[in-house]
Amino acid sequence: MDLRKKKTLRAISQAFYALRKQKRLEAITVTELCAQAEISKATFYLHYRDIFDLSMKLQQEVIQRVFSRIENPMAILTDSVEFMTQIVSAFESEKEWMSSLFSDSQAAEIPIKIEAYLKEYIFDQTPQLKDDAKTNIYLSYHIQGSYYAYLENEQHWGYSQVLKTISEIQGTQSPLTNK
Repeated sequence: MDLRKKKTLRAISQAFYALRKQKRLEAITVTELCAQAEISKATFYLHYRDIFDLSMKLQQEVIQRVFSRIENPMAILTDSVEFMTQIVSAFESEKEWMSSLFSDSQAAEIPIKIEAYLKEYIFDQTPQLKDDAKTNIYLSYHIQGSYYAYLENEQHWGYSQVLKTISEIQGTQSPLTNK
């Protein structure tokens, strides 16, 4: 990607994040985003269909960054404490972006998207588990549960306490290893 395109995309992203901190997604217009990013509408439309397309692409980038921070995604099947430590740490690392992109009408999207991303990865590695109810429910429980436990408690108790408590609750071995 050439430098000019990188700068343009960065300006669009920064303008979007700034606006998203102040407004609901549905209230942001292309006109005000372009003014904030100091670009033309034509430039915006070269890269995105609309504000929702931009939001979706930025959300996908955050999901990929969260996922890339998990050293061993397959650990969820064998060492759930290690997995929970890594995923909560990933949430903490991306907290600022997640709170901007996934607020208001988008709030429930992040754990759903992370779950879908992780399941796709795991089922690519272990296709025999794709139609297994216990595995699917286990994955949903851990991904959704870790996200909401982090989200609801981090500000009050702090990241370290949330991580410590999730690890204590979790135990040390996945029930899936006994299959």
